[in-house]
Amino acid sequence: MAHFIPAQFLTEIDFQVYAHNLIERTLLFADLLRKNRVPVHTAKELDAIAALQYVDISKLSEFYMALKATMLVSNKHFPIFDQLFTQFWSGRGNASLPGGDTSGVPVQKQNTKDKQRGPEKSAEERQGSANDGKDSQEGAKVLLQSDSKEQGNSSDETSLPTYSLIETLREKDFEDIQPSEFVGFDELFKSLRINDKEKRGRRFKSSKTGKIIDIPKSIRQSRQKGGEIIKIFTKDRKPRHAKLVLIADVSASMDIYSTFLIKFIYELQKYVRDAETFVFSTQLKRITDILSHRSIGTALSLLSQSVLFWSGGTDIGGSFREFNNSYGGKLRKRNRILVILSDGWDTGDIETLKKQMEIFKKGFKKIIWLNPNLKYDSYQPLCMGMAASMPYIDYFLPCHNLKTLEAFIEIVKKI
Repeated sequence: MAHFIPAQFLTEIDFQVYAHNLIERTLLFADLLRKNRVPVHTAKELDAIAALQYVDISKLSEFYMALKATMLVSNKHFPIFDQLFTQFWSGRGNASLPGGDTSGVPVQKQNTKDKQRGPEKSAEERQGSANDGKDSQEGAKVLLQSDSKEQGNSSDETSLPTYSLIETLREKDFEDIQPSEFVGFDELFKSLRINDKEKRGRRFKSSKTGKIIDIPKSIRQSRQKGGEIIKIFTKDRKPRHAKLVLIADVSASMDIYSTFLIKFIYELQKYVRDAETFVFSTQLKRITDILSHRSIGTALSLLSQSVLFWSGGTDIGGSFREFNNSYGGKLRKRNRILVILSDGWDTGDIETLKKQMEIFKKGFKKIIWLNPNLKYDSYQPLCMGMAASMPYIDYFLPCHNLKTLEAFIEIVKKI
């Protein structure tokens, strides 16, 4: 734990070393912010270091506000900044606070041992004031050397620079997410990608870099030169795009997961050509156009206004029947993958559900069912809705955290 050393106890050389240590830790903190997807540019680092000249760094509240005001470019990063500031400067991240005043800063309580250090140090300083100034300076040098050793030890440990809130969020259950972590999740959702040109189809297209000779085109072009082939044209296979139809359950039993899954679909829809998205509970509604808005906040706001059956009951069979009757003729094709996001709890007619799933099986290339309850090792699809659907499902996968959603993307790439 670093100690704030009063300026009167420091020589010019000692002060320069102490300032260098503080600057080095500030740069490490900026690097930690970047690792957690908080943009801190070099200019912002320089502004933060310059601002430390005008605040009392023995007061944590001033130090905190100086870094926050100069490093951040948007208030959406405030929650992550506060959490990382606590982790880094409280000593749990091999770094420490520049001062002891914790008023006005959202950090956790300091260690009891650290709190007791203040009175002991004050007593030593009162005792040192009775001695000559030389002893005081020697005492300050001892503290400075101790602080430098701790700084060196912290540099040897690699846990601090690699600590990342983002990585821990990947495996965190959506059910356990705190409001302060929403910003981190939004950044992670934006980083999700699906390459819809992973595979090649049967049809061909002209390509300058293709390895297959396009004989018909080469012969046609040769007619303009009297039948002599001057240039050989090539072709390559057209990319085969993954086309998805996503039907998400927004009934009351899926409340915990619905918003996160809609955010996931929102990002997915950006990269999958011709993706179609629907939500259902007791009714069905197409939301593809709503999710095409540039802002996820705007999309969620429109959903809350237009989807009046959100958090209602569940009629899976009836909703699937509405899909087949209204949209099945256009969307139910063998080049499309059907993705159902639901826990399988159903209050509707089971025979209707079986009949609609049979229609799905004949019409779609593959059926993927994402169920958040698969996070439990002991889970069995025993509820009537899920049990009736199982014979028609090609992939039965969990969807309770980002890691499982990333696994789903990898499966889609291989289909």
